Amino acid sequence: MGKKKKLIRFEENKSFEKLFEPNALDLIRNNHEFKGKWLSDYFKRSGRLVLELGCGYGEYTVGQARMMPQDNFIGIDIKGARLNLGVKEIETEKMPNACFIRTQVENIPLIFEKEVDEIWLTFPDPRPDRARRRLTHPLFLARYQSVLKPGGNICLKTDSKELYDYTNEVIDLLKYNLIERTDNLYESPLLEKVPFIQTKYEKRFLEEGKKICFLRFSL
Repeated sequence: MGKKKKLIRFEENKSFEKLFEPNALDLIRNNHEFKGKWLSDYFKRSGRLVLELGCGYGEYTVGQARMMPQDNFIGIDIKGARLNLGVKEIETEKMPNACFIRTQVENIPLIFEKEVDEIWLTFPDPRPDRARRRLTHPLFLARYQSVLKPGGNICLKTDSKELYDYTNEVIDLLKYNLIERTDNLYESPLLEKVPFIQTKYEKRFLEEGKKICFLRFSL
């Protein structure tokens, strides 16, 4: 994407009501205004609260919000030019159950507090050379634990067998609760239990003949 196009999207982002772009220093000083109150004060409705971390273009956030209008969905990513596309969709369709936050995943304990029912990690960077940056590293899982309700789930969808195996090892090591898993989702009965939403990256991976792995677990 060209620099000019990015700048246009960044400027456009300022006008969206359903995109939050909190300043990191402000979050550290005061936490987010809706922390612990997203359902009551922002969405003002009942239902589950579901996060997609590293959401990219927001395809999973938007797709799930369409499929499950009774629940509430928030996509989080630091790349504003990508988020622009997802925000446009939910604003154009006037969807009451979705929004986006532009911030780093590390900041979620400053934005949520024991109120999230489910976290989705959809095709995160497997970070083959930097395990500490993997979104299923214990450091990140500790952050998720501070925002999830007791018994809340984490779902990982990935084309990376390395990341899938690594996450299974972490689950076993830390004695987390493995709910279900498969290293070949499209040949598994679990496919019927996973929202049928294919991101841009997933379609490409499938065209390349890659297998899609899926994990659901709780901390």
